[in-house]
Amino acid sequence: MQALGLIETRGLLPAIECADVMLKTAQVELVSRAFVGGGLVTLSVTGDVGAVKAAVEAGASAVAKLNPLLLVSQHVIPRPHQEIAGIIGPNPAEKQALPMLQQEKVNLLPSFDQTTTKKEIDQVVQEFGLEQCVDALKSLPVLKLRNLAREYKGLAIAGRAISKANKDDLIQQLKRYYDQKQE
Repeated sequence: MQALGLIETRGLLPAIECADVMLKTAQVELVSRAFVGGGLVTLSVTGDVGAVKAAVEAGASAVAKLNPLLLVSQHVIPRPHQEIAGIIGPNPAEKQALPMLQQEKVNLLPSFDQTTTKKEIDQVVQEFGLEQCVDALKSLPVLKLRNLAREYKGLAIAGRAISKANKDDLIQQLKRYYDQKQE
């Protein structure tokens, strides 16, 4: 890894704007994006030191233009230690060769948040499949999963059982619901 640039934003929209500006500004490659929690999104880019510095400055400027409060932090590490790559994401050279359409789908897989509804989950299951949906459900807190479970008709649990269910139980119930629906 030549240089590593990091920008953390509040919200996905400023992160998308930031990534777009960084990739258009300099010869850098987007290494990863991470949903840290609490609405924070961290973007990582790599490339030559000068290119990464220019990209991070441009990305931070773009976010600040939207709203200065949306930019949490920015940082450039000129020559990160090789073990840092394991924390950030896969080495670009080691990425699996995916057809372009599949690659776009992987990158566009939505993450669920506190406002997610049953209808949105239905769409994600239909578009991306049950396993990827289950992985995304794991990011939700148990309270949100309980509220979601109350939106479903035909779950094996209801009422107080939902209120007492833990995260794994709720995810398993939702998984069974979609398994039965697909049959």
